[in-house]
Amino acid sequence: MATSFGLGMALLDVTAGNVAVPSIQQDFGTGIAGLSWVIDGYTLAFASALLLAGGLGDRLGARRVFASGLVVFTVASILCGVAPTIGLLIAARMLQGLGAALFMPSSLALLARAYPEPRERARAIGVWSALTAIAGGSGPLVGGILTSTLGWRSIFLVNLPLGIAGVLLTARFVRPTPPARARTLDLPAQGVAALSLGSVTWALVERAERGWGSPAVLGALLAGVAGLALFVWMESSGAEPMLPPRLFQHRIFATTSAGALLYAAAFFGGLLVLSIYFQRVRGEAAALAGLHISAISATFGLASVVGGKFAARHGPRASILTGLLLLAVGAFGLSLATPGGSFGILGPLLALVGFGAGLVAPPMNAAILASVEPSLAGIGSGVLNASRQIGTALGVAFFASLFVADRAPLRAVQLAMLGAGVLYLAAAAVVALGRPAASAARIPAPSTVPSIDRAA
Repeated sequence: MATSFGLGMALLDVTAGNVAVPSIQQDFGTGIAGLSWVIDGYTLAFASALLLAGGLGDRLGARRVFASGLVVFTVASILCGVAPTIGLLIAARMLQGLGAALFMPSSLALLARAYPEPRERARAIGVWSALTAIAGGSGPLVGGILTSTLGWRSIFLVNLPLGIAGVLLTARFVRPTPPARARTLDLPAQGVAALSLGSVTWALVERAERGWGSPAVLGALLAGVAGLALFVWMESSGAEPMLPPRLFQHRIFATTSAGALLYAAAFFGGLLVLSIYFQRVRGEAAALAGLHISAISATFGLASVVGGKFAARHGPRASILTGLLLLAVGAFGLSLATPGGSFGILGPLLALVGFGAGLVAPPMNAAILASVEPSLAGIGSGVLNASRQIGTALGVAFFASLFVADRAPLRAVQLAMLGAGVLYLAAAAVVALGRPAASAARIPAPSTVPSIDRAA
């Protein structure tokens, strides 16, 4: 309950924020680039700090880092609610992302220690995902109602009582966790990774106004690629890297992380597109748009429970593949949307997207945790969530860039959902490559040298 409370607050904020972005854009008079940065500012900070936060959880103890993240996120939410300019709002959103990065991997690490047996862990993650999905599922509706009645600032200010309650629950019910063997935090590599990701995302956001031929856009893309190459070299040659390369030698770990990036790009980029579709193309109020989008969140919560049980019986890979195929069908169906399409047709497609996502997300967590030793649970979950957030940042930036001045909004929505379907199929193809070998073993911690029998 305590770990679900913290993550649920972040999901409530993100899903409610997707509904509120058109109102934020209108209030500040910003263009599509500013609209993108309200989301991507949060996502970039989240993704850039996740690996560092995972290492801090292993080094300092998961409970301490989890509680610190709740405090940072709550304070940043207040700053978002009172921000007088779009620039300060984006800065506060980045601080929110830092707080979320602290408690996200720590919450999974706490679950991994509390439920060491694989079947129990799969069920616990299913419950954890379902509880957080309740918060995330109510986000579009709550965000729409708050935006229509009290204004968009209220969706951030509501986090104050929620954050205080989360900290109290953690202090009362979460047992302290001992730190693992101290590791260096590898801050230079952390900085290179953050700058590389920021450069690529900036290029995708600005492409809509500057075009692919812009020297600034091309320069940012080249800088991002060069930074990625430098990061790989630093991690491969470092004595104690922040992101140990040997993690990706495990087939399941590598394919799940890559699949999570593609899935998140399609899903979270698609949520922004659907919010624009309902409010800009169909002309609906924020509250009604939130009610319609909540069809995704509601079935996500239902499927999270089903997905946990399905993964416990058949393994996470089967659940992930099934969910990605359902997501692809839903996205391709939504690519045929029209301005006056009946919700009797749109509703089932939205529900299918939510159900598919619920079959994908919890089993990905279980697959990552099953492939690493418990002492690496923090960094392992950090890699998974970093993949998701990188995918989210890139997906939001690219899909938002489709809404250029010379293209009709409906056409941009159709292109975006068609692209989302292709990304879901690509994610399924990557995950399908991760069939475990008969002798597959967990990735051991650096301080352990397990025998072949123990590893198996």
